[in-house]
Amino acid sequence: MKWTLFNRRTLVFKIFISFLSIILLFSVFNVLSIFLFNKGVQNEVIRYNRLMLQHSADRYRTHFERVRTMLFDMYRDEHIVAFNRQLARVGDGIDLWQAKEVLKTVRAEAFNPMYYLHNLLVYFEPASLIVDKEGTVDAEMMFSRFYISPSYPADYWKEQFTRKSNYVLHPEGTFTINGLNDSETAQLIPFSFRMPSSRYQIIALMDGHRLQEAFYGTEGDNRLFMIMDETGAMIYRSSAALSAEDIPPFENGREYVLSGDYYYFAEKDGSAGLTYITAVPSADITSRVRSASLLLLLLFAVSIVMCVLASLYFSRKINRPVKEMLTSLLRRDPVKVQSKIQEFDLIQRNIGELMKEKETIHRELLGKRSLLTSFGYINKLKAITSDINDWKDIAGIDEPFVLVLYQLHFKSQTVADRQLKTDRMAYYIQEYINVVMSERMPSSHTFQIENNQILSLIRSEEIREALDDALEMLKAILDRDKEYLLVTIAVSSVHDGSAQFNAAYREVLDMARQARPIDGSQIIRGRRTVPDLLLTVPQEQELYANLQAGNHSYCISFMDRTLDQMDKKGASIQQLRELAGGVISRVAKILGPSGADGDASMRQHYLERMGECFTIGEFKRLFAELFDAAAAVIQSKKEKQDPTISLVMDIIETKFADDLSLDLLADKLNLSAAYLSVYIKEKTGTNFSEHLNAVRIRKAKEMLADTDLSVQEISLRIGYRNVTSFIRMFKKITGIPPGEYRKNKRLRGESKDG
Repeated sequence: MKWTLFNRRTLVFKIFISFLSIILLFSVFNVLSIFLFNKGVQNEVIRYNRLMLQHSADRYRTHFERVRTMLFDMYRDEHIVAFNRQLARVGDGIDLWQAKEVLKTVRAEAFNPMYYLHNLLVYFEPASLIVDKEGTVDAEMMFSRFYISPSYPADYWKEQFTRKSNYVLHPEGTFTINGLNDSETAQLIPFSFRMPSSRYQIIALMDGHRLQEAFYGTEGDNRLFMIMDETGAMIYRSSAALSAEDIPPFENGREYVLSGDYYYFAEKDGSAGLTYITAVPSADITSRVRSASLLLLLLFAVSIVMCVLASLYFSRKINRPVKEMLTSLLRRDPVKVQSKIQEFDLIQRNIGELMKEKETIHRELLGKRSLLTSFGYINKLKAITSDINDWKDIAGIDEPFVLVLYQLHFKSQTVADRQLKTDRMAYYIQEYINVVMSERMPSSHTFQIENNQILSLIRSEEIREALDDALEMLKAILDRDKEYLLVTIAVSSVHDGSAQFNAAYREVLDMARQARPIDGSQIIRGRRTVPDLLLTVPQEQELYANLQAGNHSYCISFMDRTLDQMDKKGASIQQLRELAGGVISRVAKILGPSGADGDASMRQHYLERMGECFTIGEFKRLFAELFDAAAAVIQSKKEKQDPTISLVMDIIETKFADDLSLDLLADKLNLSAAYLSVYIKEKTGTNFSEHLNAVRIRKAKEMLADTDLSVQEISLRIGYRNVTSFIRMFKKITGIPPGEYRKNKRLRGESKDG
């Protein structure tokens, strides 16, 4: 076809002229926009930075108010108030239970992510004690060893008890934070609170960098952020490039000031007396304006060229096809349309067929909706099981149901002795449960999901009396075979429909973990509050010290009493196994220096035995066997001890009250002190000073229990010339001061006499 672009009466010419007119109109508009842009973009950038600062100031203001509220609530906390009063009473020891409650309160707030805290401190001045998220520590040690800052030494926080103001937001400080295994440096903003005449204060150490990331951002530009108080002191700054002296005054309410190489923006918080400042390099703003202008000009030139070419192309392309397409549509005969653009022909031919296919697909989707729903349910079922043949019936449940879990605990030794197979036993039990449940509740479903787990799904209208009768009958039957296995039966609450299968399964699993240590099957119909039952640090120290000394009879008696107490408090089998696992691992570690078997095969053996314990008596026998075996290993080790170690131990046992030192022992043995120290540590696993202190404290405990000597007299008799050092070492080893130890011993003696 001949191209007649310059024929003014043709459609292609008119379309082309129209395109050019539109291009010309937009070109004028773009040129004018670029011209005005150079004047307005700088104001927009300034307005943007101003708005960003306002938003950041609002966020900081809200956050500081939130922290103020938290500090006030912490200050009034009943546990903190009670612990402060207890510390203020002269002569009283520290109430460890009350300290534990204070620690829980501190941790609950310190680990709250919305406060952006690195730590939260409660500083009790009378005892010079600090409680933080890690525990309790002396105030001097806290600020000289764990949180070290030249700006905030311990003396600074002591002086805060003489201030008159309640809330103080302190300037940012660089803290060197030392942990057990690592050290880090952080920029922290302290925020403290105390009431006048009060002897304790709350200190929140806010992470300045995290606050900036959350409330101001960390863009890749050169913006600087600062916070100043009403006196002009710097509270926080994101960079050391600028100081308080570099910030110009904002006169007559100006929103920004250009000073030097920076644009400064300020936002004041009248209620808190803070000023938030942003400093943006002027070169940065100028560069943004120039870059944006060049980009617009480039886009403008490219768009003009592309628009002209596109106009020419579409003018030629649309001229004839559009005319033929309109004609074919008017004739309702799209097949007759002849065009190089075949899409028009295809659309006209196939639009009817496409609509029919659409209707057909829509009807098929409606018909398969129920099948898709069932498929969704079965996927939920497969999250907890892999073998349900009648899944269609279960997936179709759209009514309340109850899930019953039968957790099978096979007694492996008995099963192995009788040459039985657990999978066959589980199968027969599942079949029997299915028969019992189906007789009383016909619509119930019972299926096995693991070798030791069976589930029954029961509709809600069939539960309660029928279910209770069936479970009691099953328990009676299963108890006949308690020689081979025990069964924990957990009954879930009522759930709404099949979409709740996963939630119901998780519920019964949690309930099964709360099973009590009894010799028989048990039915659990609801969750109970399981107490927190763990050995205290003093109890662990006393237990393992007696074990290392070979006093296994005491260890057995101690664990018998501990297990009886835990049983009275409602301990679960899961808790007892966690306790046993910890004790076994610790004993294996103690026996490690005695040989590889002490740390490997022995530990594995008793962990396997632990899995066979289901009652308090069985756990007691486990611990008795463990301590007897450990005592035998320790005794054997002592018998093999070399002469040098024997001589050292004899000297410590007989000369503990003298001014005994490693240098004196080394001279007596004609050895160097350094070599003897390493030798004792290698052979016994403990250094010389620990052996000496252990003997002295053991003798002190005997004197405290059997004599009326004063603490100071006992201190001198066992070799401590300073009574304070004796009390500190006694408390470190036993967990309590000497006076309290004597009081507890005498109370036990009186109770036995009574």
